[in-house]
Amino acid sequence: MRSIVQNKVEECLEILKWDKTKWPEFWGILRKKFGPIVPNYEKKLELGEEDIKNILWEIERRELDRFKWEWLDVSRNKKVECAEALSEREEFLELKREDFSVFLMSLLGICDWVVVDGEKEKIVVVDVFSLWRKGFLKDLSLVTLQAVIGLRRGEDKGNYEGKERYFEVLMKDVEKILTESKEPLKELCKFLRNHVPYYDWVGFYFVEDGKLKLGPFVGEPTEHVEIPFGIGICGQAAERRETFIVQDVSKETNYLSCSPKTKAEIVIPIFKDGEIIGELDIDSHSYSPFSEEDRKFLENVCSLVSKVV
Repeated sequence: MRSIVQNKVEECLEILKWDKTKWPEFWGILRKKFGPIVPNYEKKLELGEEDIKNILWEIERRELDRFKWEWLDVSRNKKVECAEALSEREEFLELKREDFSVFLMSLLGICDWVVVDGEKEKIVVVDVFSLWRKGFLKDLSLVTLQAVIGLRRGEDKGNYEGKERYFEVLMKDVEKILTESKEPLKELCKFLRNHVPYYDWVGFYFVEDGKLKLGPFVGEPTEHVEIPFGIGICGQAAERRETFIVQDVSKETNYLSCSPKTKAEIVIPIFKDGEIIGELDIDSHSYSPFSEEDRKFLENVCSLVSKVV
């Protein structure tokens, strides 16, 4: 498959080699180098020459320099994360159409992502500098996925407001799936996997005959179709009756391996009338991906699930 994600951040950061008074001149060089992407970016955000000069003047050199060094520390891993977030959702994102590319860039820091016309295809421009300014660099793959989903929905620009807000928006779709879908749990698994880049295996287990038995799931097949209480992450979550998060499964002694790709796991119990009736299990191919926002979101999801099973 072609390279969907291209890292152009360092090329944009060549501006740091220029005197601050010459930054508008360097921006003109970017226009030529990345034409028609940068000119169309300006048009999309309705920016004139004076607007650009004023924005560039307000950016402090030391701020941009701090961003540069933080980006250089993580750039390779972040580019890979973004590419995998898209390629592993090939069908959902219709990647075979080959009608877009993602450019990671450092632009004016005023809009997180913008869709513009390139020479032959749409270009999803993700302004990494904008995300860094807001403290969201760690969520770059999530923002990239959000931007491409936005492209498919016909949106042409957007801003990321953090995981908590992102999950609030997803909850509206979760409610709709659970109330309107003919196969709500299967559709919910697909939805969660497609909309969160580090949710790589999503599935349900339900309590039958005192054990956890595999229900609907999305991801690689698993041999663990039946799990006793107390065994593995799922069994421990059921026994303890609480959400269980493992950010690095290699450090967990009581762990049932489903795939060598799995690096982390979160399991959320589902309760009905005070009794545990099942669990939502999510595996990730990334280390330490789950935050408190994930916990709250998934516990709310499971609360809704308990009302329809």
